[in-house]
Amino acid sequence: MENVILSGEELHKVYRNGSKEVRAVNGVNIDIEAGKSMAIVGPSGAGKSTLLHILGGLDSPTSGKVYMGGHDIYGLSDRERSGIRNRRLGFVFQFYHLLPEFTALENVMMPISISLYAIRYTLNAKQNKAEEILKAVGLEERAGHKPSELSGGESQRVAIARALVNDPEVLL
Repeated sequence: MENVILSGEELHKVYRNGSKEVRAVNGVNIDIEAGKSMAIVGPSGAGKSTLLHILGGLDSPTSGKVYMGGHDIYGLSDRERSGIRNRRLGFVFQFYHLLPEFTALENVMMPISISLYAIRYTLNAKQNKAEEILKAVGLEERAGHKPSELSGGESQRVAIARALVNDPEVLL
């Protein structure tokens, strides 16, 4: 498949708790193509979040490979893998992971502010980009509110906006 952006080959993740072994991911092969949507479904505890964390470079597989741009991301240094996460991947976490001391706007600006590629952008340009994305998710009026002042749905939309601010190739 020529449009594959992210792929996993024979992914396994095994957790050990004393003598007990839990296979969270067991031999998964997956190709994620440009412009396509996919859903990973299954019962609670089936390993869906673990698989997404592995694909996103957040949690190493016990075995297997994850490729992005022709590189096994787990063969890269931590710094290189962090760069891929920041520039090429967007994450919407189940529990939002918004920073409570920052406003919605500041939370959305966070990825673009820490990106090495964002150095060329002024603070004003970063803020404009974050405001544009907040408007797209219907939250321009809530930009100055902290997470504790937002509803669950609003917090989720801030998390989506944050995931989109760097124009990622893949949204997990």
